[in-house]
Amino acid sequence: MKIGIVGAGKVGGGLGKLWARAGHEVFFSSRHPSQLNLLVEQAGPGACSGTVAEAAEFGEMILFSPNFWSVDDALEATGSLEGKTVVDVTNPLEWNPNGRIVRSLPGSTTAGEELAKKLPKANIVKSFSTVPASFIPHAFYRPGRLQRLVVFYCGDNPVAKVIVHGLIADCGFVGLDAGPLLLARELEAPGRLHRAGLVGIAEATRLLKEIVESVHLGPLPPRVFDQPAYAGELS
Repeated sequence: MKIGIVGAGKVGGGLGKLWARAGHEVFFSSRHPSQLNLLVEQAGPGACSGTVAEAAEFGEMILFSPNFWSVDDALEATGSLEGKTVVDVTNPLEWNPNGRIVRSLPGSTTAGEELAKKLPKANIVKSFSTVPASFIPHAFYRPGRLQRLVVFYCGDNPVAKVIVHGLIADCGFVGLDAGPLLLARELEAPGRLHRAGLVGIAEATRLLKEIVESVHLGPLPPRVFDQPAYAGELS
């Protein structure tokens, strides 16, 4: 598959390298494409880099992983992404004036749902928002299914979800369908699946069953996060 990476930071860059290793064609992009040469070299054959607009044109699937405060700038460059599967990795977090990381959306909505409103002709799947960037390079070294850790995903388009499920497996994780895009609130900070972090298939299945049986769709709290825990994940 041709994969366009919009935002080739720690998450986008790490996943792109794993997909290139699995045989996909990967196009890395960022606001500073001239700084991506080393990443392309590390990814190996089948990888290239350029502008966000070029990545959007190239990819059959788009990994959308800019910092949350850069989402609108990235979308201005990508255009409508009509008919494409778009995997939204973002967590709706930002720095407040006190140097703390806080949720930057009202509790009644999620980053995934807001992206779907902005890209009505694309197929949005929320995924990888629960995965620490520091772990991604190691996922490929867990070849056995029982060793693999779970990546949850949710969305409203069944075909797009099948594509994402396969790509999750290709980079060394096990995909677990968490339901419709409305459940993005559980995959994004401070949702319950986000707080759970990386877990195996048995624990992930238990958590998901518990959530499905007691889904609470009230407003999410504007939870404040300690700076050290999340600073590295936002770059």
